[in-house]
Amino acid sequence: MRLGSTATLTRGVTAVASVSTTERLVFIKKVYSLLALSMVTAAVGAYLGSGPLLLLVAPNLMLFFILEFALIIFASFVSRKPGLNMLALFSFTTISGLTLGPLLYQVGPSIAAEAFALTAITFASLTLYVVFSKKDFSFMSGFLMTGLIVVIAGGILNIFIGSPIMHFVMSGASVLLFSGFILYDTSNILRYYGTDEHVSATLALYLDVLNLFIALLSILGIMSDD
Repeated sequence: MRLGSTATLTRGVTAVASVSTTERLVFIKKVYSLLALSMVTAAVGAYLGSGPLLLLVAPNLMLFFILEFALIIFASFVSRKPGLNMLALFSFTTISGLTLGPLLYQVGPSIAAEAFALTAITFASLTLYVVFSKKDFSFMSGFLMTGLIVVIAGGILNIFIGSPIMHFVMSGASVLLFSGFILYDTSNILRYYGTDEHVSATLALYLDVLNLFIALLSILGIMSDD
């Protein structure tokens, strides 16, 4: 959840980059195991949100978005508190799946499967590139923050304009943006996170994957309508 490599660790916390290879692998295993479990809870939420709970979620999306935001804040406060940090993480991933449900219902299972496959391939490819290239992508901080502001502002503006072309452009920009975030966050996690920040690291990667999936889902949905 850090944006910028200048963030400092809490006193007494050891950076992942400074520990032995074995300890680093243990940390990475924790992060990606939690990420896999997060995907499972999100999938359960998405199933419920697109089926049994669709009539509850669809009319109240704004309330669920507010709840998501509150859970992210809660997760940041309890990131180093065992038990609570897991509760916050999986509560957020489940709710995010619920809010995704109505969109999945709208586009249908085939497009959802295509978007998932593209997301998985992109995430795996970019992760492997960071690991094997050993590059530090912290220099992307300013660019990514600017891009995030532009995408958010463009999305809000298009709520009032309602332009399909602008929606497509913003979705394409989001694919590039969150692909960049995957490079940046993966690099940051391996260099600047503390060894006890596996939940924060998981949440950062999950948000990247979630937003990339939504952007691809939007693009494929628009293309299927044409």
